[in-house]
Amino acid sequence: MDVSDYIFRCPEKLARASLFASLCVSLLMPSVSFAQDNPKVAELLHQGANSMRAGQAADALNYFTQASALAPQIAEIKLNIALALKDEGKYQEEIAALQSALKLNPSLKGANLFLGVAYYNLDEYNKAREALTRELKLNPRDTQVLMWMGVVDLAANDPEAAVRSLDKAAELAPKDVDILFHRGRAHLLVSQSSYQRMYQSEPNSWRVHEVLAQAYATADRQVDAIAEYNEAIRLAPGETGLHLELGDVYYAASQPENAEAEYSAELKLDPNSIAAMYKLGSLRVDRGKAGEAIPLLQGALAKDPCFADAYYYLGRAQDATGDQEKSVLALKRAIQCKPSNDTLQRSYYQLSRVYRKLHQDNEAKLALARFEELKQQSDADQQKNLQDRMKRQERRNQEQNKDGSGG
Repeated sequence: MDVSDYIFRCPEKLARASLFASLCVSLLMPSVSFAQDNPKVAELLHQGANSMRAGQAADALNYFTQASALAPQIAEIKLNIALALKDEGKYQEEIAALQSALKLNPSLKGANLFLGVAYYNLDEYNKAREALTRELKLNPRDTQVLMWMGVVDLAANDPEAAVRSLDKAAELAPKDVDILFHRGRAHLLVSQSSYQRMYQSEPNSWRVHEVLAQAYATADRQVDAIAEYNEAIRLAPGETGLHLELGDVYYAASQPENAEAEYSAELKLDPNSIAAMYKLGSLRVDRGKAGEAIPLLQGALAKDPCFADAYYYLGRAQDATGDQEKSVLALKRAIQCKPSNDTLQRSYYQLSRVYRKLHQDNEAKLALARFEELKQQSDADQQKNLQDRMKRQERRNQEQNKDGSGG
């Protein structure tokens, strides 16, 4: 009998409705050699695994309990009993089963993880931490264990401890959405705590007004953000960065003249600011001031020789001032500097227009064809991402409906 017959996955079902993460661990049942010598146990395990796959935890529990009675020395069977009890919401009994499994095999993979989650479900956070710590000693790079350690720390109102575990988990699994969700929440709570302490320490500090301005800007409350940035500048007129941030808010609020004034003020305070040179230069290109933009963009590129967006705007500015030959060179450089997909598309499109002005029709067609190819691919990717999000949302809705109906 093949070992795959004894593997099943726990249902993607949350132990607590408010927790937006699912735990799914592959578990290996008793060894093939044991199963071959005990066909009755093997059959019970197989039936139990099938029941778990079908979401029939009560039936699975019955099969696993019978198997354990025949083979009480097998820790893995007791672990599966615990999983069936978990799915039934019987956390105290689950804990007892896990403790029995660990007594037989203290190094049983996953047992302390589930024990920690069970204690978490009972709000016994210290015991949950102890169990998860034991699992981490056995499996220090297990991202699920690290994530659950962070979840427990969050529940225990210790976001700074949660950040440590979740940062490590995110480093090991940078695309895991559950880990990223909890990590973001932990960092947000730490930030809020820091800002609260900052406000309590010095409520009239310009830093407080800057933080408020950033919060308002994030919430698209530009009027409030502008007021707070202006107050911060009044309190700290020589502080670099404030005019730059205020300029960004003015730009988002469709006030380009005010944005230009703020970027200019930033550049006076910090003549070496690449961001200020680029933002002021690109804005002046958009506002039809190409001649004034060129030295600013060249200044930014002197400090960052592969600033793709700066090359794109420089190419536009040079085209606008009638220097198409230099414009071609700048746009080609933008393409070579590994820009974002959006800047890459815009560079090819702009390049096709400049080539037409130079009567280089073949090069213009090639640049336009590349632009259209990139745009089609980008549109297809966006459509796929939208469909994937809709499918994930549909699955979440189905799981919620299933849980709500007691399925």
